[in-house]
Amino acid sequence: MATPFNFYRGSAPAGLTPVYTVPDSTTAIVTNVVAANPGDQAGSVTVQISGVDVLPRVGIAPQGVLTLEINQVLTTGDEIEVQGSGSTCALHISGVEVV
Repeated sequence: MATPFNFYRGSAPAGLTPVYTVPDSTTAIVTNVVAANPGDQAGSVTVQISGVDVLPRVGIAPQGVLTLEINQVLTTGDEIEVQGSGSTCALHISGVEVV
């Protein structure tokens, strides 16, 4: 059964940081990534899935928002990693878990 899931919601850390690992016997599907920069200076975000850049240091304008609609399937042990720089950017990554 597919259950809606927030894989990450929070500030983008300064260093590349794992924020979600797919549990045993589970499949995860990332469907949405939202990045926001509430600051007064430009920032950037990086989102990687299993070591592959989905958003590679993508610039976010001051008070800007970026949305990405995707359907990326992850299997047991796959990771989502995030990073931000230049400003206080926030990320929300959501989708579903299938057990």
